[in-house]
Amino acid sequence: MTEFNILCGILFNHREFAPGKHEGFTYDFSCPEYRELIERYGIDGIAGDGTDFERAVRLMHWMSPRLRHKPDYDNHVPMNSLELLGYSLDKPGHGINCRNKSVILTECCLALGIYARRVYIMPYSPYDVDNHVVTEIFDRESAKWIMLDPTTDGWFEDRGSPLSLLELRGLFAGNKPAAFTGRDQDMNRDYFCKNLFRFIADGDNGFGLADRRQLYFTPTGYRVQENRLKSMEYTLASIPPDAMRMRKQFTAMLDKARNDPEPGTSDISVMEMKP
Repeated sequence: MTEFNILCGILFNHREFAPGKHEGFTYDFSCPEYRELIERYGIDGIAGDGTDFERAVRLMHWMSPRLRHKPDYDNHVPMNSLELLGYSLDKPGHGINCRNKSVILTECCLALGIYARRVYIMPYSPYDVDNHVVTEIFDRESAKWIMLDPTTDGWFEDRGSPLSLLELRGLFAGNKPAAFTGRDQDMNRDYFCKNLFRFIADGDNGFGLADRRQLYFTPTGYRVQENRLKSMEYTLASIPPDAMRMRKQFTAMLDKARNDPEPGTSDISVMEMKP
């Protein structure tokens, strides 16, 4: 049995999502900063004509190879596309993580009138401290959501049809393959499968709005807060004893987190709705 089979089994046993609020997404196409983004980087010409999917893919192909991936980037740059592009585009010494690459792609799409949202894809195990962040765009031609990954410059397809996160999760839960168009195809299959357990998405999507209001989509019976605390305890235990300052800072974060309530759940149907 391969790791992929095991990961598919986890999704199969957690196919149902907990019911929740029907509070939906918002998309702001009128942010004044979009004008500067278009004029400074010429993204309207880069995106060109065609479907929303085709235009968003061109934007992703433009930015992805020119941004170095740095998993331990400390998020010190303001989280908006203008600041992040100015800091990292064509600057190998200034790498950024998947979280911020998805901010850039999402805001570039919104600037051109393409519905786009940023989504955290999260693992099942509290001892897995790695997650991933991607962008979903709504393609009006096919009337569906499609996941784009600006970190690997790719997406998943089923028989030539680009997939949403929920479509991809459903395929993997049935132990069925999906074709990845991008780099590191085998790695991405397993990596995405293990990170498709639950989702956290930006409820408000516009310039500089990342993380302002988050929607949680959680499988039935899974306790987000309980697993978050266990994950933080696991991370704290891995910090070397002589790293006193880091241990002290993380201990304070953990103590504060113990008082946080279980986050409210949004109904999974919200992710499937057309904008």
